[in-house]
Amino acid sequence: MSRLVSSVSLVLLSLLLVLPLLMIDGLILYVGDVSYDSFVGCLVFLVCFYLASLVVSVVFDGMMRALGGLFKRRFSNILFAVVNGSVSLSVLLWMDLYVESITISLATKVVLVSVHTLLFYLIHQSSEATVKASEVTEPHDPVVKDAIRLLENEDPVTCVETLCLKYPELPKKDIIRIVYRLHSN
Repeated sequence: MSRLVSSVSLVLLSLLLVLPLLMIDGLILYVGDVSYDSFVGCLVFLVCFYLASLVVSVVFDGMMRALGGLFKRRFSNILFAVVNGSVSLSVLLWMDLYVESITISLATKVVLVSVHTLLFYLIHQSSEATVKASEVTEPHDPVVKDAIRLLENEDPVTCVETLCLKYPELPKKDIIRIVYRLHSN
């Protein structure tokens, strides 16, 4: 019985999270040049699009986070948006190719993908802001001051090595986190 209750509550929570996106996309499809056999088929198409886009985006998001440290923050965010938009468009084009019960014009696909990219970009930005706000460091901390000073002339790897030698009592993981955060800012 408890499994049934937890399963139902999980489905309802998922539906509440996806419902606003379904409403936005439903409005875009209603206004756009779309033909479909049934309304339920259109909803199933959108849910499948969300799931496929989520699965593919998880892979690309991991790669983008790994590569994000190589670029400046502004370029990294723009690159994230471009890759996310490309992934969403390719998933939508692939699904439209194989699903014959719904036909979406190219302009509607571009609007749909643009809205998705904008929403996911805003979610990505807000999650970064939340992480920044949750990380509290004292500006007077000597490690942070030394890291700032070293990053002006050194690369992050050399900075971490120098700080590990200077502060052996600190875990290397903490030093790496400090240097990474300062370098990405």
